[in-house]
Parts: sequence; structure tokens; C-alpha cells
Amino acid sequence: MIELNSIVKLISKPQDGRGVIGEKYKVADITRTDIKLCSIETNDMCFYTEPKNVIEDIIISIPDWVKSSTFGTETFETKLDNTTNKIIKLLKSKNKAYGDTALNPVKIFSRLDATEAICARIDDKIMRIKNKGINDKTEDTVDDLIGYLLLLKMSM
Repeated sequence: MIELNSIVKLISKPQDGRGVIGEKYKVADITRTDIKLCSIETNDMCFYTEPKNVIEDIIISIPDWVKSSTFGTETFETKLDNTTNKIIKLLKSKNKAYGDTALNPVKIFSRLDATEAICARIDDKIMRIKNKGINDKTEDTVDDLIGYLLLLKMSM
């Protein structure tokens, strides 16, 4: 859970384009929808972003001598855990914001059941990737696609 003074790594660019993907920042403020990140070294370069654009940096608390050893290298398992945890946090966040509408649609405008509605969203994401490619601007689309595939598995 991201808290004030946590060290996080920027994994996706904010809409205003500030920050450097892969860089570590300190959490200086938390609002209802955004978090304020500041440079660790100088604490003067700050910007707001959505929590989905960062991941907690757990390695920061490991001593430097461990980071420089073979134990400090990121393994497949660590990369998999970090990637899937990011998607899981995204799904939980969206479920909290929208309610359980993915698996239990309200059917006000659409009469599709959960599985069909999720498949329609998957089609939309795939078309966006087809039309725009995979780049910094569509990285969140890939995350959404993975999330929708997990929801599809759950709905089946």
C-alpha cells in the first residue's frame, strides 16, 4: 500500500508527461485521486500522478551490498510478481471505483451478460493496440487488456 514518504517507481507516464519511467520518487502528498511525487535527491522536482502509474519500490529497503550481489538481480519470479501485482491492484482499484459491474453488469443500456460485455471490452482494447501500436501512450491499454482477460477467466 502506498503511503506518505513511500519510495515508488514510476511505471507509466502521467498525462502531463512529467517524470521519468523507471525512476524512483518519494510520495509527498496523497489526495483522493492522485499522489504527489518528488525527486528523492533534491525533493524540488514534484508532480502529481495517478496511483496506477507507480509501483512501490520494495528493493529500496535492501542494503546496497545485497543489491550489488547476485541476490539483487531481478529474477523471472520477481518480474512476474511485480507485473501481476500491478494488474491486481489496478483491477481492485477499478472494482472499488465502479462496483462489481464487470462481473455483475447493471444492464441499463447494454443487455450483455458479464462474459459477453468483457469480450466486447477486450475487442476494443485489441483494436486500440492494432491501430496505435504498443508504445508509452498505449502501455495502459496492455494492462487493461490483461485485466480484462483475468476478468473473462473469472466470469467463465
